[in-house]
Amino acid sequence: MMETNNDNKEKLKLYTWNEVSKHNQKNDLWIIVDGKVYDITKWVPLHPGGEDILLLSAGRDATNLFESYHPMTEKHYSLIKQYEIGYISSYEHPKYVEKSEFYSTLKQRVRKHFQTTSQDPKVSVGVFTRMALIYLFLFVTYYLSQFSTNRFWLNCLFAIFYGVANSLFGLHMMHDACHTAITHNPKVWKILGATFDLFTGASFYAWCHQHVIGHHLYTNVRNADPDLGQGEIDFRIVTPYQPRSWYHKYQHIYAPILYGVYALKYRLQDHEIFTKKSNGSIRYSPISTIDTVVYIVGKLIFVFSRIILPLIYNHTFSHLICFFLISELILGWYLAISFQVSHVVEDLQFMATSEIFDGQDHPLPTTFNQDWAILQVKTTQDYAQDSVLSTFFSGGLNLQVIHHCFPTIAQDFYPQIVPILKEVCKEYNVTYHYKPTFTDAIKSHINYLYKMGNDPDYVRKPVNKND
Repeated sequence: MMETNNDNKEKLKLYTWNEVSKHNQKNDLWIIVDGKVYDITKWVPLHPGGEDILLLSAGRDATNLFESYHPMTEKHYSLIKQYEIGYISSYEHPKYVEKSEFYSTLKQRVRKHFQTTSQDPKVSVGVFTRMALIYLFLFVTYYLSQFSTNRFWLNCLFAIFYGVANSLFGLHMMHDACHTAITHNPKVWKILGATFDLFTGASFYAWCHQHVIGHHLYTNVRNADPDLGQGEIDFRIVTPYQPRSWYHKYQHIYAPILYGVYALKYRLQDHEIFTKKSNGSIRYSPISTIDTVVYIVGKLIFVFSRIILPLIYNHTFSHLICFFLISELILGWYLAISFQVSHVVEDLQFMATSEIFDGQDHPLPTTFNQDWAILQVKTTQDYAQDSVLSTFFSGGLNLQVIHHCFPTIAQDFYPQIVPILKEVCKEYNVTYHYKPTFTDAIKSHINYLYKMGNDPDYVRKPVNKND
């Protein structure tokens, strides 16, 4: 730790990101916001949004999470000042430098919309109706697929429906809960998140780190966004920063097929909470006892409900495996394709972190001389914005740009906000990426896979420290 003087000659402390990262628990919680370090330990029990979202941010640069999770007010900026303890001297992940008027204008107009229409951005009749329908669909299709009949082909059909039900459960309940977008009650978010573990056998805790901390803060950033993958052998090439291999020539054919194992892969990989303690470059915060219990119980219930009970019911093992794989493949395809058509398509922007290491096996972060909110628009594509069915069956992800700018607003309100977004984009000369239909969005993804795997002029792009 170093010391320096500011303009007022007050003694201020400089901390490295590594020093801050050690303060990541409820009784010792620091965060970084706009280059300043804050010890918010005393604020944890007072936080209206509960402690979980603070623990998720603990020991990290929470600048853009802090901004995007408080879209309806500016009070949080004045409140946090009392907890300031110093400045940050280094960064773990990419730093967004420029802050334009784009996001502040967008937030002001969205606030005005909710004020003039007297709506609560987290609560509506539609929110609770949607929740009830999804849970009902999940329970009914589970019963039909496991216990209603021994007819093989009918069970296969019900297994497809059950896969769709699990997908909708993930896109609605789990996704909204991880973004605190259903009611203002942290207990509701916690319970909904736990049901994801208990009903699907996949870790909500791991998902929050991958999605909220990784994907939303570093969208389309190679080596920071876990959704882009990060390994020595990439089964597909989707950024200009990856080496291309001979098999990538066929990725537009085999990649969409392999998307089917996405859900299985996630379930098998979420043990990294305890083993690797990271998802790519995204660190897992220390897991609490209750989250550990939910994780273990969720795995046990998954095995019992999906394997043991159906076998007791008198399904043969071979038939059960068939039904299981059908529902899992449907779930994998449904979720993976829903995510890919929003970010891995033609005309969107991709970035990467530096590959120059700091001597501690950690890459020096790239500085992005762009506004975070504008980059959300540049890295995201919407589709079928006027289709009620597309909005429901995608969990609002057909309006992904709004979701990235306002993750804490319930998806039921996205259609109302899109016109405001398009208006602000036009004023600030920011391109709004849009496809008329879901089919067009899928084509855009397939075309991008083909282009990246077959472009004869492809040359791997180097990562600059300032991008």
